[in-house]
Amino acid sequence: MKALLYWVLIPALLPVVIILRYVWKLDRYEREPLGFVLKAVLYGAVFSLPVAFIERFMVGMLPNFFSPETVEFGLAENIVCVGLIEELSKLCAFLSVVWNNKNFDHRYDGIVYAVAVSLGFAGLENILYVINFGTGVSIGRAVFAIPGHATFGVFMGYYLSRAKHCKLKGNWFGKFFFMVFAITFPTVIHGIYDFLLSSQARDAGFTYGFFIVFVLVLDFIAWRKIKHEFKTDRML
Repeated sequence: MKALLYWVLIPALLPVVIILRYVWKLDRYEREPLGFVLKAVLYGAVFSLPVAFIERFMVGMLPNFFSPETVEFGLAENIVCVGLIEELSKLCAFLSVVWNNKNFDHRYDGIVYAVAVSLGFAGLENILYVINFGTGVSIGRAVFAIPGHATFGVFMGYYLSRAKHCKLKGNWFGKFFFMVFAITFPTVIHGIYDFLLSSQARDAGFTYGFFIVFVLVLDFIAWRKIKHEFKTDRML
C-alpha cells in the first residue's frame, strides 16, 4: 500500500493538487467550498472512464475515410476522436454536477470548476499512465499533459460562465452561442495540441518547436483570462 502511494499516486496526482490549489486560492471574493470543488474533480474522473473505449472505436473507423499516414488522418484522430470526446466528457461532468448548483454564481467560478473537472480527468489518466509505463512518464506529463488539460478547462470555464449569465438573463441565443464555444474552442486547441505531437505532424514538417510555441502561447492566453476573471469577478 505504501509503495502504491509513493510510486503511483504521488507522482500522478501531485501536479493535479498544485494546479487545483493555485486556481482555487486565486478566488479572493468568494472562495468555492473545497468539498464541492473536490466533488467536481471526482466527477471529471468518473466521466472519463468510458472515453478510451469510445476513442478506440472512432479511431478504428478513421481508415475508412483517410489514409493513416496523412495529415488529414492525424487531424481527424486528434481533434474529433480525442479532443472532442475528451472535452465532451468534461462538459458532461460539469453540466451534471456544477451547472445548476448554487455555488456556481460568479464569473470566476466557471474557471475554478471547469479546471477541477479537467484535472479529475487528467488525474485518473495520469494514474493509468504511471501504472502502465512507470513513474518516468510522470515528469513529462506533469510539465505538459496535466497543465494542458487545465488550460483547456480555463477556456471551457470562461465560456460556461458567460453561458450561465445569459441563461439567468433569459438570453437563450447567448447561452447557446457560448455553450457552443465552451465545447468547440477547447476541442480544437486540444486536438491541435495532440496533433503537434503525432507522427503525421512530423511527416508534415511540424517540429517539436511548433508544439512548444503553441503551448507557451496557449498558457499565456489562459493566464491572461484567469487574471482578468478573478480581478473583475462579479455575480452572474
